[in-house]
Amino acid sequence: MDERRRPTEEPIEDPHPFRSDLRAMLTGANLVVLIAAIAAGVWAVFDTLADADGERPWGMLPVAAPAAYAGWCMLEIAWKPLSEIGPVLRRLVTACFVAPLFVAVPVGVVQAIAVAFPGVRQTIDDASSANDGFHYWWSEGIGAQLGLVPVAGYVIGTCAPLAVLLIIVMPVLSLRAPRIAAEGSHLEKVEQGRRGAATAFVFVGLGSMTLGVGFWTFGDGGSLVEFPEDLGRFLDAVSHGYVPWDDAVWLVGVVLVVLGVAAMAWGCVQVLFARGRVAAAGGQRG
Repeated sequence: MDERRRPTEEPIEDPHPFRSDLRAMLTGANLVVLIAAIAAGVWAVFDTLADADGERPWGMLPVAAPAAYAGWCMLEIAWKPLSEIGPVLRRLVTACFVAPLFVAVPVGVVQAIAVAFPGVRQTIDDASSANDGFHYWWSEGIGAQLGLVPVAGYVIGTCAPLAVLLIIVMPVLSLRAPRIAAEGSHLEKVEQGRRGAATAFVFVGLGSMTLGVGFWTFGDGGSLVEFPEDLGRFLDAVSHGYVPWDDAVWLVGVVLVVLGVAAMAWGCVQVLFARGRVAAAGGQRG
């Protein structure tokens, strides 16, 4: 048969895209990260038994491990070959609402089985007695801890993929595949020559602002009007050989927020100009 007349084969559409996405989250590198997250969470559960002072940070791993795995599942979509925005949105749903369960449930089950043994409960009591009756991780009671760890791990895990999407995935996608990042948005109204830059400014700016808000929240600083004063105090401290990291985090957060807002504003102005041109062209045709 003549190659020129041979009909072009249409790509086969997956009838169960969400099911396929869930399978992908349990294979390859994703499976390795999942096993590592469960192992870290389980190890940390046992580490908390004797840590009555709460001095070791590993005690946070049982609630942080689901977020780490869910965030990774969202992150790995950033370098996958894509032809449309659909896989990104599907992964956001599965990473937010399903992925944390793959870690939070096993860690919670192991924790419940562990405290069923008298020796484990005795370890908690001995550590508490040696610390004037207080245990940083278990003082609220075994029942409360059994409910808190999986629930808190799941809740935090649902937030992590959204943060990864805003801070990393969409900025990366807007740079390497702006057509896909702009799909379904008003950015598609921007003319072809400017669309890539406008898309990058909007999503890189959004990522910068989101990261900056996080730094701003956890840093030691106040409102934007205090920035000059705090910057002067920070530079004075640095000149004396001391780096106040809380102030540094806050200052970086402020800068990221300002730059992010400016970048998004520039991209949005391009969209407004494009919409105006489209409306003007429509009016002339009418």
